[in-house]
Amino acid sequence: MVRRKIESYGDQPRQFGEWFIPDVERPPLVILVHGGYFRPVWKLDLEEPSAIDLAEHGFGVWSIEYRTYESGWPTTLLDVAAAIDYGLSQAERHGIDASRRALYGHSAGGALALWTVSRRSIPEGAPGRDSQAPTFDLAVMHAPVACLTQASYEHLGSGAVDIFMGGRVEDVPERYAVCDPAQLVPTPGGRLVLLHGDADDAVPISYSEACLAHALAHGVNAELIHLPGQGHYEILDPASQVSGLRRELLAEALLT
Repeated sequence: MVRRKIESYGDQPRQFGEWFIPDVERPPLVILVHGGYFRPVWKLDLEEPSAIDLAEHGFGVWSIEYRTYESGWPTTLLDVAAAIDYGLSQAERHGIDASRRALYGHSAGGALALWTVSRRSIPEGAPGRDSQAPTFDLAVMHAPVACLTQASYEHLGSGAVDIFMGGRVEDVPERYAVCDPAQLVPTPGGRLVLLHGDADDAVPISYSEACLAHALAHGVNAELIHLPGQGHYEILDPASQVSGLRRELLAEALLT
């Protein structure tokens, strides 16, 4: 049996998340950050099947919602940081052991999650900077938009990144400099695993390859798992091979 509960972490309509709590004693915590190219049409229900599946496999899940690009930069980033901090602070109240924890993000949600685990390296005074930002035993990113600068140049997502950032790289370079994961140092705390299909036509696998090289250059315990023949959306199906792989990675990090 999985219990579900929606809670707000702020006073805005999209500042909420949903708990998925399994009927086991003190399960570890997994925080989910949904994708959708920062567009308001996409919401946390994208991750509902995954959240239920993970809870049924013994994980306590906090699936977060956030304001998207219609609210202007850096609202989305700050909402994600606040939602994650809230989940970590409130997990114990739901019987979830937040000392064993993982972060997962898909696509644009992967970019947001990567930014989250880089908050310690954000320049002083920039939005989201936190020298004490939380770390995780495992951070798993599936097909993340890991370089916002490159995504802007390549017009990825039909220009979604430019709208999210409030301009192209040449228009607002100071924004890209303080929130593009490719320009920050990730500090996940534990292991960083990138999952990416070589048939992904929404976010090229080269983004994860560059992210891996960047992480390794900064001493991060990172790995990229290539998924032959896989595209961008299989991860949303709990019955898929890549979802099974994600469960295995989480179980190895949090249940053993």
